[in-house]
Amino acid sequence: MVELTDREHQLLRLLVEGASNRVAANEMGIALRTMELHRQKVMQKLGAKSAAQLGYLYCMVEKGEPCAAS
Repeated sequence: MVELTDREHQLLRLLVEGASNRVAANEMGIALRTMELHRQKVMQKLGAKSAAQLGYLYCMVEKGEPCAAS
């Protein structure tokens, strides 16, 4: 199982909820470039190759099952 930091969980939640990179960076109180680097690191940790796959993997990490389509 992949271990994510609290900040990585926060970043994932914001992105899955539809926040843009800029909005996520502002919400987290970090520079846009820093947020982009965090996102790259999370994608590497989870093995995600796209934002859509990142959303799917977020649900698996947080809930243990795929999220229902809304």
